[in-house]
Amino acid sequence: MIISLIAAVDSKNGIGLNGKMPWGHIKEDMEFFRKTTTGCTVIMGRGTFESLGNKPLPDRRNIVISSTPNLVYYSRYHNLFYEFSLEDAIIKLLREKEIFIIGGESIYKRAIYYADTIYLTHIDKDYNCDRFFPNVDENIFTKEELKNFEYDSVNVRICKYTKKL
Repeated sequence: MIISLIAAVDSKNGIGLNGKMPWGHIKEDMEFFRKTTTGCTVIMGRGTFESLGNKPLPDRRNIVISSTPNLVYYSRYHNLFYEFSLEDAIIKLLREKEIFIIGGESIYKRAIYYADTIYLTHIDKDYNCDRFFPNVDENIFTKEELKNFEYDSVNVRICKYTKKL
């Protein structure tokens, strides 16, 4: 199984401010996220799930990590599940080809140790975030730039980091 992390970060590795992405929706990043994760399992924390309007992402198996799951949501959707820990979720998904960790901060901090691949959209501006993605150690990961473009006069790069063997 390949464990991949996927996120968008600002110039200081920020991923969120007050429960939202402060840069809004960047079309190219959202298209990359959708194309990359569709058909796969995505794992997220409760806060990330709530930021999605308490609805699962379509065309993906959604697993929410929560010690206090709200069972009302899980009975409404066929593609929404919960686990009490990231490790429990990973163990149950060992037969999957690839899974994606999609946030938030505490889930990323634990998951980075398991990561084989990290997809980061780097937005070259400081948005004064209050939630952060952990630093990627380039002694452990090889960086490949997949796409470079501008959004709202800011340089944006989508990069893939692959764990060195």
